[in-house]
Amino acid sequence: MKKKASHIVLAFYCVILIVNVGAIAKENVFSANPAAIDTARLLSDKPVKSPWGAVLRSAVLPGWGQVYNKKYIKGVFAASLDGVLFSQILHNQNQWEKTGDRNFFNRRNDFYWYFGISYLLTLVDAYVDAYLFGFNKAMDIGLSPPGRGDKPVMLTVQITL
Repeated sequence: MKKKASHIVLAFYCVILIVNVGAIAKENVFSANPAAIDTARLLSDKPVKSPWGAVLRSAVLPGWGQVYNKKYIKGVFAASLDGVLFSQILHNQNQWEKTGDRNFFNRRNDFYWYFGISYLLTLVDAYVDAYLFGFNKAMDIGLSPPGRGDKPVMLTVQITL
């Protein structure tokens, strides 16, 4: 059972690596023309990326939603964290079955909670990143005055109570 669990975790990491390498390669092919930015889409209220699409991707494979949102390091971190927590669940389950020691049972239950919290935070993060995808680019475009591309605009707000 222990070998089977380690094979599952290894396969999980291989899939995450393949997905991330494929996404990075795709990003390099399609980002050759940075001037082709749809400013109307960036400045509209409709999100550029599908937030629920990111959530579903992250639900199927932790970290995939982050890769969809072009947050590659965060995707690898989320996948690794969930993989480590899941492997700890399997390890403590195996030790509890072998020894009958209640400490392994309690640690397994703790790791179930940690995994659940990590999994939910990964889903929320994928949703938020997809909804705010391109926000910084939209703000950069929105602050540039027409005809003055290289001069910054400064806005000062003073509130007195």
